[in-house]
Amino acid sequence: MIGDKDLALAGKMLDILSTQHKLSAHNLANADVQGFRPLKADFRKELARAIESGDTKALKEISVEVERARQPGVDSEREVARMAKNEVMFNTFAEIAAFRLRMLRSAVTSK
Repeated sequence: MIGDKDLALAGKMLDILSTQHKLSAHNLANADVQGFRPLKADFRKELARAIESGDTKALKEISVEVERARQPGVDSEREVARMAKNEVMFNTFAEIAAFRLRMLRSAVTSK
């Protein structure tokens, strides 16, 4: 499909950012629980390798590893900042995907 790599990257980033948002919300919801160790997502190395390879299949197969922090305690300000950054990135990739789909639709329906 034309633009499949662009859409695959945008789609995968939306999945990753959605997971990160859920983890931050979970961490904030449990911030007052004594001994709670926050969750974090690790995907950057695998994402970088997939992008460098240029392989659409590799992009689609990126997995997000969820890990618990070694030490208990949630930094609420950090989690809120992470959520704000995540929201901006999510909106950006949603716009990229929407733009790419509009381009494809235009190419298919043009005479």
